[in-house]
Amino acid sequence: MSIHFHREVDRLIEDLISFGEGIEDQLQQSVDALQDRDASSAKRVIRNDADLDQIEVEMEEECLKLLALHQPLAGDLRQIISVLKINNDLERVGDHAANIAERVIDLEKLPAIEMPEEILKMSKQARMMLRLSLLAFVESDRMLTNGVFEMDDEVDELNKTIFRSQIKAIEKAPAEAEQRILLLSICKQLERVGDLASNIAEDVVYLMSGDIIRHGGYESGE
Repeated sequence: MSIHFHREVDRLIEDLISFGEGIEDQLQQSVDALQDRDASSAKRVIRNDADLDQIEVEMEEECLKLLALHQPLAGDLRQIISVLKINNDLERVGDHAANIAERVIDLEKLPAIEMPEEILKMSKQARMMLRLSLLAFVESDRMLTNGVFEMDDEVDELNKTIFRSQIKAIEKAPAEAEQRILLLSICKQLERVGDLASNIAEDVVYLMSGDIIRHGGYESGE
């Protein structure tokens, strides 16, 4: 492949990393808005989502242009395909951040209830998974991808724990049912963020080895 092609790929990767940082910040802002019951900040997250959607479209177009013009093979092909897939997964994380922000706006209109600590722990885990998956991409580090997969199991367990506790809370205080259901919806969004971070980690494995894996199809210590 030409020097020009590799320069274009390097620029694409830099743009992807920048996009990932923006998405991570968007997720952080949505969680901060949840903690603070800040509808104003939540609305800002929702407004920002349109700009992030546009970035995702532009990056996809650039990937498709490189594929069409240069018809790369082997490692070069895997690299562009990985960028294309990670780009899409990041955009979907942004959508879930916006969905969380929408739930925050709904919660702010209702009487306040105590925020379960497990939800904040779950949000921290999901954000860490996203950060680790992107770091694994930057560093080409298989061990980091294993850490993401292991954390995904923890997020799933937290989600189950929160579901059980919120159902019990609704039974004890039916008047708080609407707030509790919104919190469960937020947990579902965070669980999906964890799943998407795992998808990115899987894409990193594919980039490094050409292996296509699914959740659980990893070997710790590799």
